[in-house]
Amino acid sequence: MKKIISNIDIIISCAALVIVILSVIYGVIMRYVFSSPPAWTNELAGITFTWVVFFGSSAAFKRKMHIGIELLVESAPPSIKRGLIVISELIIFTFLSFMVVYGFIYAIAAYQQPTSVLRIPNTYIYIAIPLSFTLMLFHQISYLVSALLQNPCHKKQETFAKEKK
Repeated sequence: MKKIISNIDIIISCAALVIVILSVIYGVIMRYVFSSPPAWTNELAGITFTWVVFFGSSAAFKRKMHIGIELLVESAPPSIKRGLIVISELIIFTFLSFMVVYGFIYAIAAYQQPTSVLRIPNTYIYIAIPLSFTLMLFHQISYLVSALLQNPCHKKQETFAKEKK
C-alpha cells in the first residue's frame, strides 16, 4: 500500500497514457477500417493526455529530473551556497503553492463549462493541475526541510540513486 501511495503520480500518469493509446487506436481503426470515426475518441485522448502531462511532471519533479540551472549555486562559495539553495527552494515552494490555490479556483470555476463532445464538466480536465501540483508541493516541502537542515540533495543523480535503494 505504501508503494502505491508513494507512486500515485506514476500510476495515474500510466493509466491515463493507456487510455490515450487505446482511444487513439480505436479512433484510427474506426476511421480507416470502418469509415465511421467516433468524435469522442479525440476528446477523450486530449483529456487524458492532460493528466499524463501533469502527473508525469509530478513524477519527474519527485525525482528532481526537471531542468535546473545550477551554475550560480555550484560556483558560489560554500558559505553562500546553502543560502542560495534555500532561496531557490522557497521560490519553488511559493510557485507551487500559487498553482495549487489558483488551480483549484480555476478547476471549480470550469464546472459549468462542458466539453464539446462528451459534455462532461471541464473541471475533470483542469483538476489535474492542482492535484499534480499538490503532489509536487508535498515533495517540495521535504526538499525545503532538507535544505534548511543543511542536507540539501539538489542534484538529480543523488535523488535518483537514493530512490533506487
